[in-house]
Amino acid sequence: MLVGPNPDLAFVKGVMFGGRKQFLVDNLEEKGFSDFVSKLSQRTASYTKTPLASSWCEFASLIELDRAIYEALKAKYPNVLALIGAASAELGIGKVYKSLDNAELVKFLESQALFHSQFQKFGHVTFTKSPNGGRMTCSDYGCYSPIFCASAVGFYLESILRHGGNDPTVTETKCVTLGDAVCVFEMHWK
Repeated sequence: MLVGPNPDLAFVKGVMFGGRKQFLVDNLEEKGFSDFVSKLSQRTASYTKTPLASSWCEFASLIELDRAIYEALKAKYPNVLALIGAASAELGIGKVYKSLDNAELVKFLESQALFHSQFQKFGHVTFTKSPNGGRMTCSDYGCYSPIFCASAVGFYLESILRHGGNDPTVTETKCVTLGDAVCVFEMHWK
């Protein structure tokens, strides 16, 4: 579900489609991927077949893709939404960051909040460090989706793991789709 007062103003960078494409190819193989994409709208299929990292794409297309992935793979992977978030982190972090360690994790999470507008043309994100982790707060979203929040959990978990964090947990403690004013992700690691 995509809800909110301004869904037509919400855009995300095409790089978000890249990790999802890789996840689908890894799990469905090329033929299954082609069959899967053929069931998407033309716009979403185009973004998925050829993800262009620097292109701005409609947030609604990302949600359409995530919903379709969920429906296709939920029986095999009940946590598939977290897995596609993790795939997005794997692609983005693995290609950009070469030397990862726990000391850089907080800097990475702070940069995610700072550069939020480079990946999404809606909303604001702030990161607050805590003794054993941190909190990511997402506010002022013109539209939102529980599907996107579920994939964010996987993105943050994979980000923590890739930076050497141990025993991570990520819990969404507030969500706009449940009536809260903001979405809050509490993150803990050792």
